[in-house]
Amino acid sequence: METEPEPIVVKLDSPTAVVEAIPTFVGFHPRESLVVMCLRGPRKRNGLTMRIDLCEPRHDRALAADLARRAAIDKADAAIVVCYTSAPDMDGLLPRTTLVDEQIERLRRRDIGLEEALLVRDGRWFSYICAQDCCPREGTPIPDEPSGPTARLAAERALTGRAVLPDRGALVASVAGPVALRLVALQQTYERVDAAVAGEIADEGLDPVCEGTIALARDAFGRYVEGRRQVDDPEAARIVLGLHDKQARDELTTWAIDGHADELIAFLTDLAQRTPDCDAAPICTVLASAAYQHSDGALTAVALERALRSDPSYRMAWLLFAMLDRQVDPDEVQALSRDVRRDLRRRAG
Repeated sequence: METEPEPIVVKLDSPTAVVEAIPTFVGFHPRESLVVMCLRGPRKRNGLTMRIDLCEPRHDRALAADLARRAAIDKADAAIVVCYTSAPDMDGLLPRTTLVDEQIERLRRRDIGLEEALLVRDGRWFSYICAQDCCPREGTPIPDEPSGPTARLAAERALTGRAVLPDRGALVASVAGPVALRLVALQQTYERVDAAVAGEIADEGLDPVCEGTIALARDAFGRYVEGRRQVDDPEAARIVLGLHDKQARDELTTWAIDGHADELIAFLTDLAQRTPDCDAAPICTVLASAAYQHSDGALTAVALERALRSDPSYRMAWLLFAMLDRQVDPDEVQALSRDVRRDLRRRAG
């Protein structure tokens, strides 16, 4: 496979740069949300980016305290706070000023500095903390399209099938299964493939079928890396059904340590979209694992939600959910994947 290109560095050196970059980091354009972006070290490298729906004002203190706690766990030295809302000003103050002030104070108590505190509303950004000419009271228009490195990053992801989505609902829809006539057609395909797999197991045993799943998935993913997004329905069904074998599933979760993250996530997302709900737990959990290992918490969460709707007792999905809630570092999840790979190779040897 080809080597990956050098990562694109996005500099958050102005409020406009911040609000242009956040949708790319989050994966969609936030609405009625609070975003806290953690920054680490003297060069203020981007760490954890948290987005949460705006709650009722009576929950402001609890929300701010929880986000500050999570920022501290992420070892943030500073943070950027951005509120997205269409609400109007109240008594001469920007909307949700109380929440933003509480968030700033909770960060301060944990020795986390503040870089920016912004409101995004109606295509403009406003500052909660600056009253100088650089931050006019009427707000500053946000460009319709991002520029510079942010534009290149968004374009690169779009080319691999991971374009920035309009909202969280679109993110949920991106991992949803087929519906209506498409669902009926795929259910018929899955039934035929399932019968064929059962016959293979009866004739050859579990291990050759598992190896076949992995080989087929590797070939299909290789086409994604080459830019050829070509997987037909029977091929997708064979891979997805094969992931009910835990060894095949675990093997695919280790692929996230090999690079080509955008192509891998696009490939797994395509498979999830072709999977009826009754079979969705394994593929959505593999997708969640890949997203987690590459710091995409929003996609991890929605993929796990679908996995657990499909099978509320699916243990690996619950394990990943617990790790996400406890903010286990993605690097640690990758380290676990390396351990899994070593164990799989040892067993194979």
